[in-house]
Amino acid sequence: MKKLHIFIASLLAMSSVWTTAQTVHTIGDSTMADYNESTTDQRGWGQMFPGFLTPDIHVDNRALNGRSTRSFRNEGHWELVRKKLRKGDYVFIQFGHNDQKADTARHSDAETDYKINLGKYIDETRKVGAIPVLFTPIVRRKFNPNGTLADTHGKYTDAVRTVAKEKQ
Repeated sequence: MKKLHIFIASLLAMSSVWTTAQTVHTIGDSTMADYNESTTDQRGWGQMFPGFLTPDIHVDNRALNGRSTRSFRNEGHWELVRKKLRKGDYVFIQFGHNDQKADTARHSDAETDYKINLGKYIDETRKVGAIPVLFTPIVRRKFNPNGTLADTHGKYTDAVRTVAKEKQ
């Protein structure tokens, strides 16, 4: 819970430096996605995020269930976001859950393809003067026998940190 509070505080602090009519584009998986509030109680954090911001900051949440760094791009979702990017916009990037999947449409190896894919999102975001922000995969609700959360992402979390350090 302490890390969640630090995360939210950091995002709120960032919001104070944004200019009027700023857009935050979010790309990622189901943990970030929007859900139909009339049919489910499930919510992604990207759906709830605008409630922490001032009305002049627009969130364009493009996160989708089941997507990975590979499938989000290959299905054309990134191209739609990329075309809308403007100088000074933010792109919040959070994948990992589905990059671990065995199927070839989604899988990206943590130590190779996943890092390369994240790097491409960063480079293409910066090319238009927008600001990329990497997020590690959100922990799954899987618990160890002692009640602590189990690490189910392993090398994917480390890969995000490595790419963030390399790309600054």
